[in-house]
Amino acid sequence: MQHSNAIPEPLADLGIRILDTLETTLLCLDAERRITYINATGEALFEHSASSLVGRHFDSLLSRIEPSTISAKLALAPRPMTEHAAVITLANGNVIVADYSIYPFGENSPEAEILLEIRQLERQAQIAREEFNQLQQQASQQLARGLAHEINNPLGGIRGAAQLLQRELDRPEWLEYTEVIISEVDRLQTLIRNMLGPGTKLQRRLINIYEVLEHICKIVHAAEPKRIQIHRDYDPSIPPLMADRDLLIQAFLNLARNAVQAIDDRGEITVKTRIDRNYTIGQTTHPLVVQIDITDSGRGISRELSETIFLPMITDKPEGNGLGLPIAQEIISRHGGKIFLRSSAAGSTFSTILPLER
Repeated sequence: MQHSNAIPEPLADLGIRILDTLETTLLCLDAERRITYINATGEALFEHSASSLVGRHFDSLLSRIEPSTISAKLALAPRPMTEHAAVITLANGNVIVADYSIYPFGENSPEAEILLEIRQLERQAQIAREEFNQLQQQASQQLARGLAHEINNPLGGIRGAAQLLQRELDRPEWLEYTEVIISEVDRLQTLIRNMLGPGTKLQRRLINIYEVLEHICKIVHAAEPKRIQIHRDYDPSIPPLMADRDLLIQAFLNLARNAVQAIDDRGEITVKTRIDRNYTIGQTTHPLVVQIDITDSGRGISRELSETIFLPMITDKPEGNGLGLPIAQEIISRHGGKIFLRSSAAGSTFSTILPLER
């Protein structure tokens, strides 16, 4: 009786799923250094699907202008080796700093197949920064909520006392002062409600993210039909996601209003959507996420301000109250996602990451 060495299909599928959950890029290369396998993290790194990468020569993924040490190492008779903190310029122009390891299959000869592992160093540092920022935002939000509650309680008493006083005054000119007290109390209570943010339970249901974004675009266009030009760059493959539609509208509307306020005269706002794989938020790695970028052509945000932009009451806009971005961040955090900022003199991009749960 002959015995087969083939791996049962269920186990092979399980192995592929396990490899796709890793945060490191894995590639299998044949004797000619053509790709025979790449995991999902590698797809995200090189910004191509596995089906379009398999069969391509590995060197085609690297910059021809600034060659990396990987090509030189692969050209030699392969042996197990690791290089640390290598600067790698990809064909798409992205530059990464990574550790990479070469593991030959079989004998150490130029014809040997190899496993190539690439571990991005800045990705680990980014995760650590995000965790710290998340803790900082949570602490500041708790402080703001505590202060808001302490302020809100006496405001109700002040408003009631002003109304009672208003009924007892017999001189009309004095009513002006009680009206000022009542109107200022109402203004402060509105501000406090904004500081407290949405406290209701999420009403999750399947929603189409494009329908939400188009709603936002219509609001912006109606408010600024001549001053702001809106561009759309949508990935049509994004499936519906479980989310609270009304809260997402509030979050993206806050981001869009921030983009509008960043443009002094005429300008452009671009709304872009993309799928990303194996994205880590806090301590959780999500197999699939959707990234929504809202980019403005405004004046940009200083580095000092960008580090505190999601804290309550922080703003560089005279007409702003510094609450829109923290509220947006809180809404997205309640959905298991996050918002981060990239800014330069050419404008700013607020990127929202939302998990796509299977």
